Amino acid sequence: MSLMRRLRHSLVGAIYAGYYRARDLNYTYGRPTQKTVGEAQFRSYELYNLHGRDELLLGLLERIENQDTVYDIGANVGVYTCAAASIGAEVVALEPNAEAREKLQQNIDTNGFDTTVLPVAVVDEDGTETFYLSSYPEISSLHRSNAKISGGSVIEQTNVETRTIDSIVGHHPQPDHIKIDVEGAGDDVLRGATDTLKTAMPTVYFEPHGDCRETRDFLHEVGYAVEDLGEGLICTPR
Repeated sequence: MSLMRRLRHSLVGAIYAGYYRARDLNYTYGRPTQKTVGEAQFRSYELYNLHGRDELLLGLLERIENQDTVYDIGANVGVYTCAAASIGAEVVALEPNAEAREKLQQNIDTNGFDTTVLPVAVVDEDGTETFYLSSYPEISSLHRSNAKISGGSVIEQTNVETRTIDSIVGHHPQPDHIKIDVEGAGDDVLRGATDTLKTAMPTVYFEPHGDCRETRDFLHEVGYAVEDLGEGLICTPR
């Protein structure tokens, strides 16, 4: 690696590390602040309203009808979860990272939302898999390489329970909307939702991480049209 690339990685790493330290302190000692996304308003301990103009989230909020069920796959600290719940959706939030899940629950509780949180990774078969915790928490992943992008590093690995959407639907309401942001495992999530996509026909909001040609091909095969927003895909049954 060249000197300039090493310097850039060091700078990015320092910025990320500083941000996460400040954010963690706010979750421990600070207060939640108002966040607004479209018509949705909620409170969270996040430092900034980073998703205020998130086109994928805005697309979800525009399509939610009262009491729709949203599956938030890769819920992280709960921006999508809280935004959807704030406009009347029933949310099932799924997050395998224990640290992120604690913050997720904190944000849910500060709003008084009645939200189901499941401590699982969603893939294409039920079981257990190794989960790689990154120095940048948002990119922790079932894939080691994804936990190391943008200069991140694997700081710990742990086994997590894995479930498919098809098996989750057997114990929870069928989804009207599914948001997927899982750091490289999105196609696995879709394969594990084949029956649900064909029967419940939810709208899918997919954040790609890399080439999404296989994603498009699979969705077309199960009867979906795909709209590319640039930063995400909105997929609707035809």
